[in-house]
Amino acid sequence: MTSSRFFRALGLGLVAPSLVPAAALTTTAKSQVGDPIQDAVMALHPIHVAYQTGTWAVLSDADFAVAEKTGASIVLADVYKQGANYAWVDAHSFDASGKQRATQLCFRQSNGTLERARQATTVPSLAAASAQQAYFASDGTLIQKTALFEENDPQLAKKITTLPFYSVLSQ
Repeated sequence: MTSSRFFRALGLGLVAPSLVPAAALTTTAKSQVGDPIQDAVMALHPIHVAYQTGTWAVLSDADFAVAEKTGASIVLADVYKQGANYAWVDAHSFDASGKQRATQLCFRQSNGTLERARQATTVPSLAAASAQQAYFASDGTLIQKTALFEENDPQLAKKITTLPFYSVLSQ
């Protein structure tokens, strides 16, 4: 029985990572535990936010689709809420020449601290094996990272409350 099926069989679903010490997981086990979590959270409807004219704003689905098509000088994020807590953030930005940068953050449901961060150059490559990723302890210390992961990335929020757009999200 794989790890993810084991956790589902126990009825633990999305709380599985908080019960398994990340340091004890192999890379294979992390991907088996992590992928069902991402899939389940991403199945929820996100809250769309965008950085517009110097401020963050929540966007409707239609406004987000239009903003995403501009593809220049914009920062967008999809924020996924599970129950009463925010669990996953998928943020991407486009510079003036249309180059895209993407980051995903996975936050612990119990205390809102960063559990996993993934970096890549494009949104589709976040799901690829080439995505740089890191795993963090609940106190914010790094447990493990891939060689190219940028630990000092300013877009990595150690707590969900320190995201630049947290104040515009419904509490």
